[in-house]
Amino acid sequence: GDLLMLAGNVGALARGRRYTDHDLNRGWTHERLAALRAPGASGTMDAEDREQLELADVLEPALASARGPAYLLDLHATSAEGVPFAMSRDSDEARRFAGAFPLTLVLGLLEAVDGTLASYLGTHCIAVAVEGGQNSDLASARNHEAVIRLALAAAGMIDERDVPDLAEHRASLARTRGDLPLVLHVHQRHAIAPNDRFRMEPGFANIQRIATDELLARDRAGEIRAPGPGFIVLPLYQAMGDDGFFLGREVAEETKAS
Repeated sequence: GDLLMLAGNVGALARGRRYTDHDLNRGWTHERLAALRAPGASGTMDAEDREQLELADVLEPALASARGPAYLLDLHATSAEGVPFAMSRDSDEARRFAGAFPLTLVLGLLEAVDGTLASYLGTHCIAVAVEGGQNSDLASARNHEAVIRLALAAAGMIDERDVPDLAEHRASLARTRGDLPLVLHVHQRHAIAPNDRFRMEPGFANIQRIATDELLARDRAGEIRAPGPGFIVLPLYQAMGDDGFFLGREVAEETKAS
């Protein structure tokens, strides 16, 4: 098979920011790309627009020329401390691919936000996104390395027998998950706007158990408390973004496999 590895969001990362002009991982729709490719559009493009077109012009032909099953592994890091986890659409193929990594699989999250790369390309390939950990933590890079090696084996591009440390990579990721469930389903998104004056309470990890009525955040209207027991996912601890946090529930054991 062919392995294609691309760096994304490089302009913002060089500045230590989530984005320069707008979130690169919220504009992946057919309509958005058609607008960027329209005659005369280049004169109004911002930094993320130009980078998105560069990525699309490589990714789309690569998928179109694939001679067999194609896989997308979209690697990210988070502003909150916490453990790595995977995200995919709720399909048998995506679940099987995500199952190669002994991480919590979060379903429903890609559907809860618009314009992610994994959602856009997920109609053309088997797509899984992985949050490797906190942005500045070197362990996040090691988690991503482990995920890449396991993904190559799951896709049949390498033989597990040729990678002696593959079992340790698998065990290392399993240790990071700890006692978190194998599968969660996101059922609520707390959207925010700049004038909300939204502020997360300190100390939440990127996936963490929460109790009914637990104080999660504050905004100009007052306290924001958990409506019930479950899990908080991706709490926002940076100034940029419109997803304050997500709420999820553990998926019942009997529904974890289709």
